[in-house]
Amino acid sequence: MAQKGAFDVLVVREIDRLSRKLAKQLIVEEQLNRAGVEVVYVLASYENSPEGRLNKHIRATIAEYEREKIAEHMVRGRRQVVKNGKIMLHGNTPPFGYRLSEDGKNLVIHEEEAAVVQLVYTWYVEGDEKGRRLSTREISKRLTQMRGPTWAGLHGMFKKRGKGEWSGRLVYRILQSETYAGHWHYGKRNTFGGYHKPNAHEWWLAFNVPPIVSEEMWEKANLQRKANVSVSKRNIKREYLLRGRIRCGLCHTSVNCYATVPHERKLYLYYKCNALMGNIANVKCPLPIFRVDVVDKLVWDWVKALLTQPGTLETGLAEYQESREQFIAPIRDRLLVLDDLLQDSKSQLDRVLDLYISGDIPRGLLIDKKQQLETTLTSLEKERDDLNLNLETETITEKDIQQIREFALHIAEGWGLEMKPLMIGDA
Repeated sequence: MAQKGAFDVLVVREIDRLSRKLAKQLIVEEQLNRAGVEVVYVLASYENSPEGRLNKHIRATIAEYEREKIAEHMVRGRRQVVKNGKIMLHGNTPPFGYRLSEDGKNLVIHEEEAAVVQLVYTWYVEGDEKGRRLSTREISKRLTQMRGPTWAGLHGMFKKRGKGEWSGRLVYRILQSETYAGHWHYGKRNTFGGYHKPNAHEWWLAFNVPPIVSEEMWEKANLQRKANVSVSKRNIKREYLLRGRIRCGLCHTSVNCYATVPHERKLYLYYKCNALMGNIANVKCPLPIFRVDVVDKLVWDWVKALLTQPGTLETGLAEYQESREQFIAPIRDRLLVLDDLLQDSKSQLDRVLDLYISGDIPRGLLIDKKQQLETTLTSLEKERDDLNLNLETETITEKDIQQIREFALHIAEGWGLEMKPLMIGDA
């Protein structure tokens, strides 16, 4: 919006509301200033002078320090609460089959839901009334027919499925969760700062909750899950080139594959949007159905041309490079701003050292300024390293391009086709 001239002034309550990271605060302010936007703080006034900028940097440094200390104290405090015998859900709802106890210290079993969980384990491990073990998909179908309670139904969330409709994934998650055997763990993931990173198993804190199934039953289900993964053949009766690889371009849901056999007994295969098939609750989609033989041929011919025709390959690579450049353009812009800020801070530090040597300014003031500039430089350099790493990850290099060309040449040779090898710069 700033680059488009949509506003002239950004009003911020205080510095730590704009950012609690010094480098990010400096970069964002500089980007806004270059776009002609003035940043105004409500609870403080920072003049556009060396003293004003120094005060602003000091406040930003304090905000960054406070952010780190708050996070450290919160993590330590929460872990201590769990160690003292109180479950910590961070406002999340309890797992299916449980409720939070009245004192908020533990989970208690919800009998109706627990019966569903026990039924899931029984069908999966021991089998149904005929002794046949059911898959997660078969279990989900039976539970849907029974209209048993679901987690989404209990919380009024029907984005993908209607009330009482189960999915194989939900059944799998129930079978996977060790909570139902009485073992709940805290600290599995680090969610601070909006990132969800798994923590090492040593960091987890074990917490005992009332079990819904026995330890033996859970272990059998766990072994069965692993065995199913290792020997599964997915029972694919027909071939679909794009099975599991495409989404609807209108409603963005997954596309399903299905077969029909009309009266003339000829088999027809189709791709059809899941919303169009009625598998997604509250979502209507006008996308038509597509014949598999037609779509697969079009896609396969396109892939074949891409890998065997140098001109088509080069066009595709050029388009892909252009899209990647558009994606990483903001990162490059931020790096340019950051480099200017680094150069400015280094120049200021050089001037401070010159003043310190000449003895014209009080030593205490210069030392404070020197320390603040060094802190700013450290923060900016760390931010630059992070941005460069991000840029390196997202950029497609000439080496990557050449590897794609060599791969295409290898595929063409495998098909017995002639393809002139392209070197970097030929295009």
